[in-house]
Amino acid sequence: MRHLPFCALLASLSACTPSPADQPANNAQAAKAAPVAGTPPAPICPNKAAALPGTGLCPANAAALLPADDRPSLPDGCTWTVNEAALPNDTWLLYRAARCDGKTAAMAYAPGKPLARLVYALSPMGGDQAKGATLVAFAPADRRNPQATILALTRAALTDPADDQDCHVRKADIPGWPADALVIDIPAAQAAKMPQGEIRSACGPLGMDQGSQLYWRIGQGHVWHFDLGQESPEIDPRSLTLVRKDARGRWAAIA
Repeated sequence: MRHLPFCALLASLSACTPSPADQPANNAQAAKAAPVAGTPPAPICPNKAAALPGTGLCPANAAALLPADDRPSLPDGCTWTVNEAALPNDTWLLYRAARCDGKTAAMAYAPGKPLARLVYALSPMGGDQAKGATLVAFAPADRRNPQATILALTRAALTDPADDQDCHVRKADIPGWPADALVIDIPAAQAAKMPQGEIRSACGPLGMDQGSQLYWRIGQGHVWHFDLGQESPEIDPRSLTLVRKDARGRWAAIA
């Protein structure tokens, strides 16, 4: 994948501003989960549930900050719970995660340009082999035209410019995927000329791939690229929510 400085990549779209996707992680922020002398006691949560160690939110309060509950199915013995990941700029990511056999799926932030990543820190289903695998890549978007940001990032990832055969953004319209999922594909007329009944891919590593759960979403001033493989996802892609404390010190979703 050819990496370009993010500002250069999107110079024609928007000016670069600090974002959780393109700032280095704050080690002090990640350490907030560790109790230190003089800090307030952890909140007492309903049903004796443990508060999330980073934000200090009770699971029920964290879940209330997430979008409407429309969870994908999970294998028998697994349930959905809420987890968090520390991002730069005093920002946290809340998301629904699969909990199986006492282990909860967890993601960790990995900085990068032009796309930052969220990788497996713990995978109940994939085990040690899945650790470090990228689930989500994300970057700040041009709020006036976020689809242009998606297309620019997809084209920048091409190893062969010839693969850009009039690539464009379209709705995925795949049952079970988020309703707003987008893919980068060639025009329908070109696709119709290709062998039918075969798994098809187009527009490089960030483009459409019929053999995997590979798609884009737009939200909270960012574009998000999901790479969830072929199996049941261990995170709910609809649930990813950036939160930050407001002026009153309460956690709130970022607009």
